[in-house]
Amino acid sequence: MKLFVYYWDFLTFVDVIESLKRQNIEIYLHKSEFSPRLDNERTDFLNEIDKILNEEKYDAIFSVNFFDSLSTLAKDHDLLYICWTYDSPQLGIRNPSVTNECNRIFCFDSSEMNQNIQWGGKNLYYLPLAVDTKRINSVKATPLQQLKYTAQISLVGQLYSSDIDTILPLFDEYSAGFVSAIINTQLKVYGNNVIENLITDNIVDRIINEDVEKALVKNMTEGGFKKDISEIKRSSLMLFLSKAVTNKERTILLTMLAARYNFKHYTYDTHSIPNVHRMGIADYNEHMPLVFRYSKINLNTTLKTIRSGMPQRIIDIMGCHGLCLTNYQEDIFKHFEDGKELLVYRSLEEAIDKCNFYLKHEAEAEKIRERGFAVIRDQFNYEHQFKQIWEICGLKP
Repeated sequence: MKLFVYYWDFLTFVDVIESLKRQNIEIYLHKSEFSPRLDNERTDFLNEIDKILNEEKYDAIFSVNFFDSLSTLAKDHDLLYICWTYDSPQLGIRNPSVTNECNRIFCFDSSEMNQNIQWGGKNLYYLPLAVDTKRINSVKATPLQQLKYTAQISLVGQLYSSDIDTILPLFDEYSAGFVSAIINTQLKVYGNNVIENLITDNIVDRIINEDVEKALVKNMTEGGFKKDISEIKRSSLMLFLSKAVTNKERTILLTMLAARYNFKHYTYDTHSIPNVHRMGIADYNEHMPLVFRYSKINLNTTLKTIRSGMPQRIIDIMGCHGLCLTNYQEDIFKHFEDGKELLVYRSLEEAIDKCNFYLKHEAEAEKIRERGFAVIRDQFNYEHQFKQIWEICGLKP
């Protein structure tokens, strides 16, 4: 099997490529200087890839995340286009090319998959993300590193506070009150996306003024999102609100837990939450595995744009023998049981109660760590997940 692989700087790039190589798949890696998402670079991108596909014969095009340009190229060259979503929302998928028969779209979020099917998407499948447990557990800590990364509770992830401080003051008084009410409501609701249900086109037109629109679009672009869909204002507002809810949830949990326990926060944020040890950024490949391994509890609060899926963070924590305490996400219960392989909270009070209990009951916590690791090792490794992709696509490595 020979794959044309389009890659960009996503977090798990090394693990994805190494897995393909271990399966003895012939791959051609291509990183373009042109963006497939920007209108003024799209033609150059298409011409560049078209030339490569004319020079060599491939069985399929593969990418992490959906790119309509690649689907178009696959259709023109009579190839399969295989993509595995990593981000949510998956921008660019509300495009006519999502109906191409050549598509094989694997979504880590089942709710987003179902929504894309309702929009007319063809050949969509649910597939959770993966982790290379052998690699991350081969990362060894020096005695000084063990001391540095040991903690009762840790959180890897930013607070998104700069977004809130910059954009919220730009709304008028009515809109600011409406936005605050949505944030507070979503904060109390797990398992239902209040933001998505309330942000209609009429609401968008009512509350987004010119200054807010400019700030929202800039926020999306700087976060890696490009202007590739018609409903950019609505998407940018939903992203802002999702970050705002996540900011509030994380801030409350950090404040309450750090008052009781040794709490380490790995981020570039410069917040001043009392008793929180700010540790800077933890490199995904070299340091994050040590954080997860030497923390008694690893906290995950999922960015609210992810409707039901398990983010990469949950799988990474468990793959490092870490004890994961995460907010409720519907897809978790397709694979795990609360209290058996990981811990799930449905309210801020429950999160605090579970930290209190499992920090006092280390034997029970260790059993959960071991069971969780075993499931991740056996069922969420890259070869296991790619095997499902190849079988559905009718391909053989």
